[in-house]
Amino acid sequence: MTSQSTQFRPPRPRMVALDIDGTLLDPSGALRTTVRDAVRETLDAGVLVTIATGRRFESASAVARALGLELPLVLHGGTIIQDSESAEVLYEDVMDPALLGEVIAEIVRHDQQPVLFTSPAAGGTLHTGPSERDSPAAARYLDGQPRVRRSSYDVLPSTKHTVSVGVLQSDDVLRPLYEALQSMHSCFVLLWDPDPMYEGGVDHLLDVLNAGCSKFKALAYLAGHYGIHTDEVMAIGDQVNDLDLIGNVGLGVAMGNAIPAVQQCAKAVVGTNAEDGVAEALRRFVLDR
Repeated sequence: MTSQSTQFRPPRPRMVALDIDGTLLDPSGALRTTVRDAVRETLDAGVLVTIATGRRFESASAVARALGLELPLVLHGGTIIQDSESAEVLYEDVMDPALLGEVIAEIVRHDQQPVLFTSPAAGGTLHTGPSERDSPAAARYLDGQPRVRRSSYDVLPSTKHTVSVGVLQSDDVLRPLYEALQSMHSCFVLLWDPDPMYEGGVDHLLDVLNAGCSKFKALAYLAGHYGIHTDEVMAIGDQVNDLDLIGNVGLGVAMGNAIPAVQQCAKAVVGTNAEDGVAEALRRFVLDR
């Protein structure tokens, strides 16, 4: 697959931000040698490279180590920045307690189970309600987590350092809740559909964050620390939480497997994650200059 314009030749970026799932990793979840080598060549060329992902530190840092990255990592959809080696929290976008209470009340009113994600600075524990309210999707997810604390719904709003609230379902019943939360205007809501490019499959997921919270906001903070303007950043992604990032950096690149909205706001489209699209983007816009 080629870009939207074969003649598009922007200035070489000083920083590159890479999504993980659907972008760096292929459909089987593997980091291919071609992609890894292109990232390392980019580092050797003196360009700063980081990760901007919805993942948390444990899994994201493993990918960063495989790539040889040393910059802090933008994590959990832009709610957190952590040092790639020490895991120190350098930035967090924590939800206001009043907003958190409103969000939980709306989720419970729609007969869904809220899952609260807390900052690693507060232990990174997941907080949720009674187990009998779990959907099958929530039960599967929570069973695999090391730190889960259950509380009553009147106690959950007092959970400190909450960076996001998630709702997991196995089918598309989240639209009414999504629309109700969007109308609140004081929060930012993402609704994810199962990704056909991911062989393991994912359930439907609704994410609630602070209004204005995004990967782009966190990356702008990180880039500023290094004296880099966001116009000098290239970002590559594929999903709904990449929209703000792809649309606002100097060079937003969509994967060939990206959702239509991401492709439409990108300045260029490359191959899919089954076609080493990240390597294609790095070679075209960074290395082959």
